[in-house]
Amino acid sequence: MTQRTYMKSIALNVTCPANSQSFGVWPAICTCILILGSAASEAFADYRETIRPLLAKYCMGCHGAEEQNAQVRFDRVTGFGDDSQQLWTMVHEALVSGEMPPKGEPQPSAAEKQQILTWIIDQATQQASKTSGAQRRLNRREFSAALQDLTGVPIDFGAGLPDDAKVDGFDTGATALQDAADSVAQWLEVTQRAVDSIRFLEPDRERRVSIDFREHEFNDWYRFVEETWKDKGIFTRSKNLPCKKGIGLYLPTQWTGDRGNSFLAVPAPADKRAAMKMTVRVVARRPMPRLPEPMLWVKVGGSYIDYRPIGEEPQTLVYAVRMEDCLIEGDVIKIMLQSFVEVPYAVDGFENDDRSKPEDNIPGGIGVYRPAFDRKVLRTPDEQPVPSIIVESIEIDYDHRAAWPPASWNSDAGKIADNDQSARCLLALWIDRAWRRPVTDAERSKFFALYQKLRAQEFSFDDALRATFQSVLMGGPFRYLASPADENQSVAQHAIASRLSFMLVGAPPDEELRKLADAGKLRDPQVLDAQVERLLADPRSDAFFRPFVTQWLNMDQPITLTMSHFNKQDFKFGRNMKASMKEETIQYIARLFADNRPARELISSDWTMMNDILAVHYGYDGIDGGELRKVTLKPRPDDPRGGGVLGHAGIQSMLCWMGDNWLIYRGSWTLNHILDDPPPPPPLEVPELSPFDGKNQGKSFRELLVQHQQDSKCSICHKKMDPLGFAFQNFDLSGRWRNVEHERYRRKELDGKIEWRGEGQTRPVDATGTLPRGEKFNSFVECKELLVTHYLDDIVRGLLKKLTLYGTGRPADVLDLVTIRAVMNDQSDKQYLMRDLLKALVRSRTFLETTATSNKR
Repeated sequence: MTQRTYMKSIALNVTCPANSQSFGVWPAICTCILILGSAASEAFADYRETIRPLLAKYCMGCHGAEEQNAQVRFDRVTGFGDDSQQLWTMVHEALVSGEMPPKGEPQPSAAEKQQILTWIIDQATQQASKTSGAQRRLNRREFSAALQDLTGVPIDFGAGLPDDAKVDGFDTGATALQDAADSVAQWLEVTQRAVDSIRFLEPDRERRVSIDFREHEFNDWYRFVEETWKDKGIFTRSKNLPCKKGIGLYLPTQWTGDRGNSFLAVPAPADKRAAMKMTVRVVARRPMPRLPEPMLWVKVGGSYIDYRPIGEEPQTLVYAVRMEDCLIEGDVIKIMLQSFVEVPYAVDGFENDDRSKPEDNIPGGIGVYRPAFDRKVLRTPDEQPVPSIIVESIEIDYDHRAAWPPASWNSDAGKIADNDQSARCLLALWIDRAWRRPVTDAERSKFFALYQKLRAQEFSFDDALRATFQSVLMGGPFRYLASPADENQSVAQHAIASRLSFMLVGAPPDEELRKLADAGKLRDPQVLDAQVERLLADPRSDAFFRPFVTQWLNMDQPITLTMSHFNKQDFKFGRNMKASMKEETIQYIARLFADNRPARELISSDWTMMNDILAVHYGYDGIDGGELRKVTLKPRPDDPRGGGVLGHAGIQSMLCWMGDNWLIYRGSWTLNHILDDPPPPPPLEVPELSPFDGKNQGKSFRELLVQHQQDSKCSICHKKMDPLGFAFQNFDLSGRWRNVEHERYRRKELDGKIEWRGEGQTRPVDATGTLPRGEKFNSFVECKELLVTHYLDDIVRGLLKKLTLYGTGRPADVLDLVTIRAVMNDQSDKQYLMRDLLKALVRSRTFLETTATSNKR
């Protein structure tokens, strides 16, 4: 019997927690049922006699049988339950903020309002006591990180799993992370790949090639075709690759729009479940002044797996991919290393190739550089006005299986031998790390018995351990995150360690967190503060900021602009530009936390994160290199946007969606993701807004939107969205600042969405508008000032709600809102410092799941 055959049979033997002496606990269970039934009856009577009459008096006129504004109706609500918890959370928020009932409608007295709020909190507290201790499954991202942590192999194991469903845009929502009918088969397949990537006693397969290009010399820039490494199982498919002894192999520099060709090809292993590990040492050379940093793009088996700027200090890059994820052409896998330049530049003594210049005049007179010199004179790479990426060495293990345990663990496994002692030791290491909590001797014994059974069936030492390791991974303690409310305090402490680690570094807890959990110290506020500081300072915190910011601000939607949208542009709108635009926002928010900046700088500051290509886009000089860094913004009459995410080119360009700046979308996005005031879903029958209808022709877009707001079905949303969206009229398609806007629009439909592309530039931008509570502004700068002055509490509350969902796996409920208000009250006099807000949330009942009754207000 093979390991794979054996593990398929495990899927049919799904075990549940064993029933203990259940008959003896029936009296207690019946007593609990009676108590809960009595409490439920009292709650229903309380709702029917006191709360429902108040709803009928103040709410059901707009949210009842006849009208259902925002698709909300109270006449069918019978109390507080799982199915209505979100509704009651909305009611609590609306009453506390004073948003409901709206102005001009009958208002409840202070006593009536407090009666409703108290009832909601009481019911939420009872509901929390029933649901505390709930677990959630690892999402695909976390699952892959956990397997990488266990195996020590940096492969995206989660690529073999389907995309996770989301809750309010986040992939950590527990209710969306449900196992499907085929989940067991999927988990078996992926965990099989993980254990196949490690070995114990088996020797290294030595399917590896290693080349140091610094030992070779080839001078012919135009005629070079080198295949002398075929005896090592590796060969090139490219021309024009000069190699200099003592320096390395020069990659041909390319510009946006150029087609790349394969640099290397390696034999594909027969086992398609194998992994390939590639280690590349690269460095950039810029032989002349004013040359930009080149970008390295890495493509393996048909897919791009990395891009990054390369500086003039050598870098060692390590990649690992699964063969199943690679396109295999014939019997080889192609590896492409490309050196791209996407930043415009000019060099004294050389001319730019006319073919690279745009049709119209170029701002500043600088276009994309392409070499324009006598091709008959063969120049060495260092004589050309072109930055280069040099490959100093490359090592490829194209059938990689890592020795386990990883050397970085510094484990006390000793010398591994084919005996039970080594098997017990390795199994203990694996299960302790995999389950992220203390493991009992009985639990270890069960898996060791499985190992012995496999050895009796003539499995080798390595195969038997791999099969047993996979069985550990199929258990709930690996696939699910325990709750900090677990009755077992040791399990609860390790659950806090896991929750904190997966939130802030996207991976299982490290040794320091595990030791603190073992010591029971992870409810100590000072200890928690210190751990938040430590984890945010860890380079791995990128695994927090990147997914959190992307999902919070809905930045996973593409920037769909291409060069065809621009007639007066001084460089290609390429991959690096789009990536840098999004990276500005991610790194800006990361820097807010790192420097513990006040939350108002989310909206308004005098700095941003910028690299060379963004500097060209924004019109700044003196920024060299592809790495983003903090840049102070000088006052500029031609671009007064200042700092803050609302002015980021990536945000505004993303919200254009293939057309002119789409102010309705921009206004809706700001309400939803910044002001914590998401508009309700649109009504089912919305009249189409067309500038080409006879009655609409000749009207400005502002006039059309005012007309649209007069429809009662549309006004409830558009009276907020549209006036706010006008604040962003100064941003063009690419997020650049403009002072004129289009006077007419051309209709375009794509993928079922309708938008209008602007034509002509004859009107001064009209950026006047109104904020949701009536404050008027005349410009984007005034809008930002008003947001900071009047809406900062809303912005911080929304941020804390998103952090709650991301960190705990559940949307903020009524009790969480009480906690969030307490955090804000404690931090408001300190300007809502970003890192302090996060630390306060981590210390709270919401994150630690402590007793809720003490938080009643």
